[in-house]
Amino acid sequence: MNHSVRKAGWVALAAGVLLVGGGACGGDDGPSDDNPSSDAGTQTDAGTKLPAEEGRALAVSNGGLVVVGSTEANLATTGVDLLVRRYTASGEVDTSFGTQGSVVLDFEGPAKGPISGQREQDDRADTVAVLADGSILVAGFARGGSASDSRDFAVVKLKANGQLDTSFNKTGRSRLHFGEENAVDFVGTVHSLLPLADGRFYVGGFLTKSNGIDEDFALIRYNADGSLDTTFKSAGSPSGSWIGGAYTDAEAVQGMALQGSSVVLGGGDHFKAVRITSSGSQDLTFGTNGLAQSEDGQAHVLVARPNGGFLLAGSRQDVKVDGVSHGVLKLVAYTADGKPDVTFGPAGVRELTAPAGVLDVVDVSGLRIQADGKLLVFADVYAKPVLFRLQANGDLDTSFGTDGMVRWPETQLAVPLFIRSTTGPKLAILGDRAFVTDANIYSSGFFPDENARLLLKSTGL
Repeated sequence: MNHSVRKAGWVALAAGVLLVGGGACGGDDGPSDDNPSSDAGTQTDAGTKLPAEEGRALAVSNGGLVVVGSTEANLATTGVDLLVRRYTASGEVDTSFGTQGSVVLDFEGPAKGPISGQREQDDRADTVAVLADGSILVAGFARGGSASDSRDFAVVKLKANGQLDTSFNKTGRSRLHFGEENAVDFVGTVHSLLPLADGRFYVGGFLTKSNGIDEDFALIRYNADGSLDTTFKSAGSPSGSWIGGAYTDAEAVQGMALQGSSVVLGGGDHFKAVRITSSGSQDLTFGTNGLAQSEDGQAHVLVARPNGGFLLAGSRQDVKVDGVSHGVLKLVAYTADGKPDVTFGPAGVRELTAPAGVLDVVDVSGLRIQADGKLLVFADVYAKPVLFRLQANGDLDTSFGTDGMVRWPETQLAVPLFIRSTTGPKLAILGDRAFVTDANIYSSGFFPDENARLLLKSTGL
């Protein structure tokens, strides 16, 4: 990364002076939200057009599901706003949460910029974590300046009932601006949250110059009260952070795992991972000279393995199968020290190229290891959501679904993965938990009302 990025420092601001906004950026974020389709994610009911909404992540909360993302409900006045909503276990909106089930937050600023028709100051949540006391951490980004692609880290803390927790940064929310005050030089986005037992927490994502040429791992540690933990230090990075700058590909923290007092983070091009000590330095004994990687492809999710290692899942595009290019599901297993786990596959890698039904994976948004060691992987395969189940060694579990897969029909929804429990056979995927019971085929009965407008790009499986 540019050394100017690492030396730039940042400004942490309270909500009262925020001028922020949104849109997707970098990694597997997708296209910018500056000009969303006029009917993207909307749907008509008795002549009423609902505001466009996008769910990005979910977690188990109070016996139900809390979903975070964004909404255009107030588009004309405040632009795209951060959205938090809770559903009951039966899939109904939990009206005891927030205001009739939802929390909509605007980090202030005009809805229109100086360039006619260009929205700015949009806010979006990309990840969520529910703490032991029921409180909820939500993180994503907020646009950092008018007519720019600049984005700041945004973190919100809610009480279990959906009210802002004002013990957190005095307002319940925090914005971290990169670079000089009022500058619009950097793009930052949070993809992952990792709470610690003592109340502190990590946020991980990426940081890049606004020109988007390079993306780098970004790891920030906060105190429980929302202030930066300045005891977390790394040479060349502002206090409270570790910003990776030694790599030239796109690296984004798509998942984190604790190893004792250290944290492993990984994601992005070439399935990269690093280990950062509790003091904030990179552990150069990890992997090769501090870096674990597997050539080709992009990792979208990371989970810890029971043996102390960890697993990254994603895709590799343009793989030739019978002379035709396809996207394939790629999994990379590392040992606890960041070395390829050759017991999982050659160089720790498994790529699924057969049967034909596993091909053309374009996005992986969920990964979980079941108690029996089997792997659940959720992917968007050209608008057809697919749940794969693999054996612990990476082979498809052909007893599951058809050839190890359960498929949903093609849909206009980004990833309609909200499957409520039913009597009898059911498939339930609840944010940080996933389990299957006698559900090896698709059934529309697993969905709540498909008009309920729950759009999930990132499942948080």
